[in-house]
Amino acid sequence: MNTATHVQDAIRDVVDLHRNRFELLRARPEPKLGYVSIHTPEEILLAAGAIPFRITGEQAYTNDAAARLSANYCSYVLSCLSEGMDGVHDFADGVVFVNGCDMRKRLCEAWACDVPGHSAYYLDLPGDATDLSKAYFASQLHKLIATLERRYDRKIVHDALGRAIETCNRSRALVQELDRHARSGRRVLSGGETIGVVKAATTGLKDAFNERAAALLGALNTADSLPQRRPHRVMICGSYFDHQGIIDTIEETGAEAICADISNGAKYFEGRVDPDAEPVAAIAAYYLDKHTSARRLDTDVRMRHMLELVRAYGVDSVIYYVLKFCDTNLHEYPYILQRLQAEKIPVLFIEGERNATNIAGTRTRIQTFLEPLIT
Repeated sequence: MNTATHVQDAIRDVVDLHRNRFELLRARPEPKLGYVSIHTPEEILLAAGAIPFRITGEQAYTNDAAARLSANYCSYVLSCLSEGMDGVHDFADGVVFVNGCDMRKRLCEAWACDVPGHSAYYLDLPGDATDLSKAYFASQLHKLIATLERRYDRKIVHDALGRAIETCNRSRALVQELDRHARSGRRVLSGGETIGVVKAATTGLKDAFNERAAALLGALNTADSLPQRRPHRVMICGSYFDHQGIIDTIEETGAEAICADISNGAKYFEGRVDPDAEPVAAIAAYYLDKHTSARRLDTDVRMRHMLELVRAYGVDSVIYYVLKFCDTNLHEYPYILQRLQAEKIPVLFIEGERNATNIAGTRTRIQTFLEPLIT
């Protein structure tokens, strides 16, 4: 087997964790807890003996969910609710919701009413990362711990939290190592494969992910012939993003899609929980220190983080992708556009749907945007 084939097989093994997640999760005896936001403390759910998995909202039919909420809702939220109402996650014991936006608050309420057999847990996430906010979020986490202890009749002790922190930090470190290849210009994963690897990390099957991701890194370390090149790099920013058609359109032009400033990218795996600090306080600090959300009160913090990613990846242009009715990302776009233009970075704004299939107009806009930048 040549090295390129070995690498592709290793990538497929990792991505298959997400492709086959329902079958794999159903086969596990532990309780499963879904979540929507990457600000959900997976470590606490793992320490409770549960498997935390992300609900990625891949169901296109959302009419019933729209009837419960509104058609003027973010399509990601509607798709998540549709999956719940249709029993896609019937193997799960419950779902943990974080108030990432007002629509996700309503999603929690609708889930509690319209998805039978699921417990709905709610975490109030502060809008900044001050010491006071971290203390408040830690108090929220202690309440969640107490609730889970009652639910599963087990104490969530410091040792269990420490082991969960170690496991999650290992997952982050492995993806960060893969990401270093991308930052150095050694093209290993396509944009879609990058998202696929991150989604695999969110299936909750941490030990399997860590094993397969380590095998992928081993394959890369022996693949010295992989080319190092410098194509035009397009970073995707904005709302929840997982659209293969848009990535394909970017990469068909010869450009490289950098899926970093999204929750299926670097936003999920950057940083680490301090293993030496008091566990709950360390978990609270980690999730609040992520400068990732458009709902944060200080847009400058998020903007500085975005510019750091632009420099780290050598980004040449940005596509700011917003789901329709995603007010938080729509609201901050004019300021982000102004700041990126001040850095001489071309920007294309796209408003779309989570599972849109007819993207002919979007394809034309992307091609028109990139053609003069590449040639």
